[in-house]
Amino acid sequence: MIRLAIDGAVQNQFGKAAVGILWIEDKQQTPYKFPLQVEMDNHEAEFWALLIALELLKKQDKTTEWIMCQSDSKTMVEAVNRRFHPNKKYHRLALNVQNQLKEFPNFQLNWVSESQNKGADQLAKQALHQIVG
Repeated sequence: MIRLAIDGAVQNQFGKAAVGILWIEDKQQTPYKFPLQVEMDNHEAEFWALLIALELLKKQDKTTEWIMCQSDSKTMVEAVNRRFHPNKKYHRLALNVQNQLKEFPNFQLNWVSESQNKGADQLAKQALHQIVG
């Protein structure tokens, strides 16, 4: 089983953004930090954290593994799991995620509190610091 902790970070309310992903497999942790090239709000960064995590899984040929993914973004988790969000921008991102998830038959996305997602949060903040100084 693969456990993923994902998080997005944004400068202020809207601005430069980054994501952090903590990949845990066979008791080994692998950290990933990605500065993003487009300005966005925090909710968008959370969706991008998941999309990037899915891309990492595909690149490592892990689409059929049991994957438990956690995020502290209720907005993103609910939008993806319900396949709907009233905000058109978030709705499109949720549908994009759902389209990617078709390749992952054993994928579970769960909400956790911020205190349970500190590893991914730190990675996202470190990546953001790389681009904002």
